[in-house]
Amino acid sequence: MSDTYLNVFVNCPFDGAYRASFEALLFTITASGYRVRCALEAEDSGDIRFDKLCRLIGESDRTIHDLSRIEVGENELPRFNMPFELGLALGAKRFGGKRQKAKSALIMVAEPYRLPAYLSDLGGNDPVIHHRDPLHVIKVVRRFLHASPSGEPLPGQHMFIEIFERFKHDLPGIAAARRVRHEEIHPYEDYRAYLWFLSEFVRRLQTA
Repeated sequence: MSDTYLNVFVNCPFDGAYRASFEALLFTITASGYRVRCALEAEDSGDIRFDKLCRLIGESDRTIHDLSRIEVGENELPRFNMPFELGLALGAKRFGGKRQKAKSALIMVAEPYRLPAYLSDLGGNDPVIHHRDPLHVIKVVRRFLHASPSGEPLPGQHMFIEIFERFKHDLPGIAAARRVRHEEIHPYEDYRAYLWFLSEFVRRLQTA
């Protein structure tokens, strides 16, 4: 049996300004019992990025897209990666086979009413607002997932936030036990290690 139902593809900015929200995303998905999939998970120079994105989206029954990054960069140009990856996911849902058509997607933005101004083709889609607040990201993603992979209702948002704060508090100790300094644990620069420590925290919590 395929385990694509466990996979949640994450499409969001990978920069310092988004770091806290990214950590909240990773935590909520993992603590809910699902498996995060994103472009950071494999460092293979031979893996063409477009092919990797298609594979990750194809293997994920749920996708989360944060379209809040609309500011221009230092080159005075916006980044189009996030809308592009959303387009891939919607294309898979529209033109794919039976399993692809069953995909569900969460579209997040920072502020209400602004999406039609820069992505009018999504008219009729209702994005969810997170106000650039990591704790609100937890609330939004928890509501989207709503149940564990086994179908049991997830704990409430306040419990998720409480456990998230506990994870941040416990992370230095978990890292030290593996002879890793806390400052070396970075969700972008060492994504796979960060996700391992997060998964280990969740495992300990479940077996306590």
